[in-house]
Amino acid sequence: MPFASDDAPLPPERIAIEQRRDGAIVVRVKSAGSERSRLPDAVFSFRCGDPQYAYWLRRLGERPAES
Repeated sequence: MPFASDDAPLPPERIAIEQRRDGAIVVRVKSAGSERSRLPDAVFSFRCGDPQYAYWLRRLGERPAES
């Protein structure tokens, strides 16, 4: 089974980013693959001061407005 290269970006439709009331950013990476072999989604949270917080805050701001 082939694996994605570490430098290949994830498709935007597989990433969900939200900011909670307390300021934490929650990133959910939707699992890919067939229903039988699919793993659970990966969920990460970042708070101000975390090394990746600014990156995900910027990504959150880049999302198109939902109607």
